[in-house]
Amino acid sequence: MYVNKIYSKKFILPALILFFLLFLLPSFMGFYYSLTNWNSMSENIKFIGLDNFKEIFNDSGSFMFIKNTLMYAFFTTVLKVAIGLGLALMLNEGIKTKGLLRTIYFLPIIISNLIVGLMFQQVLHPSNGILNHALEFIGLSFLTQAWLEDPQWVMWSTIGVEVWKAAGFVMIIFLAGLQTVSKETIEASDMDGANYWNKLTKIIIPSIAPSILINTLLSVISGLKVFDVIFALTNGGPGRSSEVINITIFNQFSMGNYGYSTALGVLMFIFLAVISIGIIMIFTRKETNG
Repeated sequence: MYVNKIYSKKFILPALILFFLLFLLPSFMGFYYSLTNWNSMSENIKFIGLDNFKEIFNDSGSFMFIKNTLMYAFFTTVLKVAIGLGLALMLNEGIKTKGLLRTIYFLPIIISNLIVGLMFQQVLHPSNGILNHALEFIGLSFLTQAWLEDPQWVMWSTIGVEVWKAAGFVMIIFLAGLQTVSKETIEASDMDGANYWNKLTKIIIPSIAPSILINTLLSVISGLKVFDVIFALTNGGPGRSSEVINITIFNQFSMGNYGYSTALGVLMFIFLAVISIGIIMIFTRKETNG
């Protein structure tokens, strides 16, 4: 037994060393550099405390990109989970073409985000875009918009692109969860005369709570970390109306403001940690009370 413990520690040690070198050490260095004036204009790196964070919150533009990031994460999460659940419930039934439909809905997730962004630039173009032409063709020309050029519509357009791309992935996770729902319980509820809504709210949704948690967490994290889709679609424009935290980090780093951009990265980490832990606590509390 003692020999086995020694060997198990030897197997764990390389993984711990890699975890320290590739994750913990860069993270600690990032926290440190966020408290410095590190930039391309000066060779001397000085410790300046929380000045970078004060500058972030004193900048009038910070409210815009923080609001855009939170808005994007919230609405993409709600829409992806709702649409993904609806698709999963529909395609979990005995539809003849459900295999083909599952494949069609899942396919967008395998396309590169940059390719999706470039593709939807053409789809959402105000004058030559497929969407506006389609609306005009069916007599709904009053609905046409400058989807990526109007500050009132640009964030909603990017949210729509993300939902189109990822709803199928959410659907697959829900389909896996639906396989764990007890058929005997469903049959017993049918015999008791329960309607579909009662079965959905009392049996199905509680049974797939782990799938809901996974989808919610993944969607929130991807929403807060969004970069490439918006970068390809609008690069944060028009103006700064679709700018999110990672776009700002990219722009600041490109200008040589390394300490400031690292502070933004730390702020992103805090958002992710607080929101993710909050979601896990909510679901855990519901499972405990349930």
